[in-house]
Amino acid sequence: MGDRRIGPHEADHDGSPTEVRSSGTDEMASEARWDDDGGYEPDDTDRDAATAPGADTPAGGLFLRGILDSALPHELGTDAEPERYTVAAIFSRQVAPEERALIEGPDARSTLAARGYPGVGLKVADRRLEISGTNLATLASGLASQVAALLRDVEEQVVTARERRDDERVRWSEAEAVRAARVKAEADRVRFE
Repeated sequence: MGDRRIGPHEADHDGSPTEVRSSGTDEMASEARWDDDGGYEPDDTDRDAATAPGADTPAGGLFLRGILDSALPHELGTDAEPERYTVAAIFSRQVAPEERALIEGPDARSTLAARGYPGVGLKVADRRLEISGTNLATLASGLASQVAALLRDVEEQVVTARERRDDERVRWSEAEAVRAARVKAEADRVRFE
């Protein structure tokens, strides 16, 4: 008993032993994943299927689930509230590299500027979208809809590009099969008699 180690859930901050809690929820939590906004995700079958080897595109649409309020400036609602700041929103799924390039690219910034939101920037940080140069009021009054439209457009561009590449691969494969058959037929006509 003297050299029994105490786990983090069994000791308080000063290191003295406390009552041992049931570890049922701890075991379940240790098997689960936690998303960027602190949400509990015990079932990862959708994400695993989306990122499994051979999966070309992540499953499900790309959209924002909501604002990560814990990342908002602490000064909000006070006299020291900044006029503009960065707002983090949570993606519905992991962002593909092609999608990230389009979201963070100059075309996205100029699209938002053309729609009346100059100075707004977008940056992907894991499963968060950091929207800089804005505030909650601006997002609520129309910027959120513009960002959602931009994400739909980005996803459509990526899907279209992938379909085009898939079509090109199929055409190349068919042409390669025809070429190989032609070469084989030529080779079969050669007789060493």
